[in-house]
Parts: sequence; C-alpha cells; structure tokens
Amino acid sequence: MSVRRGLAGPPPLRVASPDGPWEALSGAVRDGGYGLAYGLASEWAPAARGPALRGLLGHEYGRYLAVNGEEARTRFAVSRLVLKHGAAAVLGADPADLELARRPNGRPYLRGCGRLDVSLSHTGDVVAVGLSRLGPIGVDVEPQGRAAYGTGLEEDVCTAHERAALGWLPEEDRNAAVIRLWTLKEAYTKALGLGMRLSFRSFGFTTPSTRTAAPRLLGTDGLPADDGGWHFETHALDDRCTLSAAVGPAPHAAAGTVDASGMVDSGLMRAVVSCSRKDALAATGAEGDGNGTAGRPA
Repeated sequence: MSVRRGLAGPPPLRVASPDGPWEALSGAVRDGGYGLAYGLASEWAPAARGPALRGLLGHEYGRYLAVNGEEARTRFAVSRLVLKHGAAAVLGADPADLELARRPNGRPYLRGCGRLDVSLSHTGDVVAVGLSRLGPIGVDVEPQGRAAYGTGLEEDVCTAHERAALGWLPEEDRNAAVIRLWTLKEAYTKALGLGMRLSFRSFGFTTPSTRTAAPRLLGTDGLPADDGGWHFETHALDDRCTLSAAVGPAPHAAAGTVDASGMVDSGLMRAVVSCSRKDALAATGAEGDGNGTAGRPA
C-alpha cells in the first residue's frame, strides 16, 4: 500500500478531551495508512492537571516538572496526552502503557511499537500529532497570522525559485504561502530525522492552487523532483493555524489494523515501562501528586 498521491487527505481530527472521539483517527490510519489530529491546550488542561498525569507521562515526568511556566508546562503535557491517547486508539492499547522516547537524532517514537511512526508539534494553544503505519511521518503547525513574508524568513527557508513564485502571488496571499512552505519543510525534515541539519533552501515545494491539492516536491531550480513516494499536505485549522504533514513510503507496509498485541508481549512492555519510569523518577528525585508543583526546579 502507498500513500494517496495528488490529493490532500481528510481534514485533521479535532479532539477536545481524552475521551475523543478517536474513531476517525484510527479509521484513517487503518484505511489510509496515516492520520492527523489536533487539540487545544486550553481544552485539554483539566486532563493535564489530574492525578493520572504522572503515570501517563512516564519517564518524561521529570522533563515536565523542569519546564518553566504553567502555560508551557501544560502545553508540554497536553502534547503527550494527545499523542498517547491517539496512538492508544489506533493500537487498541492503554495510553499509560505507551512510552514516548527519542532516537539519537531527536525523532520521537513509541517504545516497542515500531510499526507506528509518530510526530508532534505545538504552537500557542494548538497541539498537533501525526500517526503513520506506512513509514516516517512529520508534522508542523504555525499560526496563520504570524508575520513571515517581508521579515527575512523567506530568505532563510525558500529557494530562489520559491521567492520568485511568491512575487507572482497577490500581495495578500504571500504571507500565508510562506507559512505553508515553512511548515512543509519543517514537517519533511522532521520525518527524515534531519531537522535543521538539512538546509531548507536545498529543496522546494509547489504552492497548490486549491485546498484539495497536495504540494509537490521541487528541486532548487523549480522543476519537479523525484519524491521517492513521499506525500505532503497542508491544512487550515479553525482559521487560526496551518498544519503541514510529510508522510514517507514503506513498500512492504502491512495492510489493515495495527495493534499493540501484534507488536510486543504486553507483560514485557509493562515491565520495561515500569523500570524506565522508576529510573527516571529516581534520577530527578521527583515526588508529588502529578500537578507540577513538586520537584520543580527553583
């Protein structure tokens, strides 16, 4: 199975709480190979302050305590909650049994769940996640109203051809176009595991004329590049943010449902997660009720 080509996928699912509904996300991963979801930190805040938070964050609880500022700490927690609850719905697992870790290149992954690739991004009040059983996935979200065009950002992230193409657009469309290009490049380099190590000016994208068209990868000369089967798309979220996603191919990706029971022995997974959490908490010396008040750095 390969990702859809030429057309953007269905709109990302907005989820207001851990209760979901998650059916559209699990169905998108099952039927299309990948899915996108987002939530607002302000709506998820009650779940990010509950007594179950410590268990859900696992070994990242120490990182959560070290985040400065209540708003930033809540956003950190919510990003993990949206990702874990979404992944749990896809896998048929308990969110508390899923452990988020990072590879040496910084890419996040779920321990023991290698067939499900994950990505997350947040800006302001918006938290977005991507899940894929096809191959690597990257997502990036930025405010639509952020000043971009004319600030010098296009000089940093755009090829010469893209900068010329921006000049062909009506002036009122140029800022949004820079945001789309920027988030696409962020999503692609995240999925590749390269981040800022790959110059954004070493590749380009088309600017689709309609919301249903998917962007295409371009070379620095503006000509179509061999995308190797990658799929790209952008979406507007509630007229407040732009979400872009990059989904890599996997020629031998398994069709149908991806579930935790087919990946790893559940008893072994719980033992690994438990040990990892004990080690992390011992290292931070964190104690308390999970509300972010104990063990916080001075």
